[in-house]
Amino acid sequence: MKYKLDDTIVINNVEWTISEYRMRVGREWRYTLAYEDTDGSYTTMSLNERAMDGLALTGGMMGSVSEIQK
Repeated sequence: MKYKLDDTIVINNVEWTISEYRMRVGREWRYTLAYEDTDGSYTTMSLNERAMDGLALTGGMMGSVSEIQK
């Protein structure tokens, strides 16, 4: 697992937070991203580690909460 819970990712100017991660089929990390809409409802999506790496390369990753607190 490369990414931690509560890391923030920007996709199309929307800040998503990693709310869950799990091993899928014993060999692939799967991350669940969530954001809270203005009406209080949550929207989620699931990405594999390769897609997350692509976001990191394009600058979509804002950084880990743990990195900011250091």
